[in-house]
Amino acid sequence: MRRVMKTWFVAIILFAVPMTAQADLPFVKISPSSESVQFGEIEFTAPSLLAPGAALYPTTFGLSSAALTLKVNSNCLHGPIMASVTTLRHRMGKTITPDRISIQSPITDGYVSMEKPVMISNPEMGSHNIDLSFKLKVNPFETAGKYKGTITFTVMPLP
Repeated sequence: MRRVMKTWFVAIILFAVPMTAQADLPFVKISPSSESVQFGEIEFTAPSLLAPGAALYPTTFGLSSAALTLKVNSNCLHGPIMASVTTLRHRMGKTITPDRISIQSPITDGYVSMEKPVMISNPEMGSHNIDLSFKLKVNPFETAGKYKGTITFTVMPLP
């Protein structure tokens, strides 16, 4: 009976020590509210008058929007969070480049083009949520359907 108790005691110590050591390490974890971003129906702006007496023509591009929330769990002060996106690709070979995708976060001044990485969060301590909105500039003659790409969220080091 003593041997079993000693074995359990040693096992508890072996498993407890790594868990307590990991609890002291700083961490930042980002979890999106969804695994994909679903853009909705295309909204075209009102037709515009090209010249006096000319017929009304619809705009060339429309906008489609989507939303995503990031849950950031952190036990330390973390640097700014950046968002970037790859070119979106359709299975038929059509593409949508990042310059046609815009993002809005609580710290951006309206919608910002994702042609370059965009800062969506200032350095912050602890856990918080970041509500993001996306707009996609859509050509009415583009192929509809699923486009695949990657949105990357990067936690930058503190200066």
